Amino acid sequence: MTDENTLNMRLKMEFKNPVYDIIDEAIKYTMHKHHYKKYDLVKLVMMIYNKDYSFISSANDYRDQFKLLDDYFEKEFGHSIMTFIMIKAVLDFKGTEKYDAITADIAKMETILRTKKNVPAEDLCIFSYPIENEKYNDLMMNIEANDNFKYAMAIIYDKIKNNVENTSN
Repeated sequence: MTDENTLNMRLKMEFKNPVYDIIDEAIKYTMHKHHYKKYDLVKLVMMIYNKDYSFISSANDYRDQFKLLDDYFEKEFGHSIMTFIMIKAVLDFKGTEKYDAITADIAKMETILRTKKNVPAEDLCIFSYPIENEKYNDLMMNIEANDNFKYAMAIIYDKIKNNVENTSN
């Protein structure tokens, strides 16, 4: 088994690891505390990519836990915890019609950001193909290396989290 296959297998197992639930808790708490509106979460995601955790609530040691998990994830897997968390949020819908709609939204948003035009998605499988083929490392590298893809993921993540927040209140 190659190192790439081992890494993908390890990443696949991490999606089931409940330790990352604290990241969702921290984000949910921060969103509620600061009354996040549409696209505020996108700004937070970009700040986290820049290692600025100052807007994550320090209540319940969320900020410190976030930093620790981000550092761990980067050392262990070479990726930002936010990339992993955004993918995980989409995968929570896998096997549903909503999953197909979300992955299509990601593709469309990436195309819009890249072309600066509201045109049909050019690569509908930009997210789903690596997932179906368990190429998690490739997907994470692509997201982190491509600003359009990163922003598209952040926008869809914001949409997912705001819809969850709106339906739970």
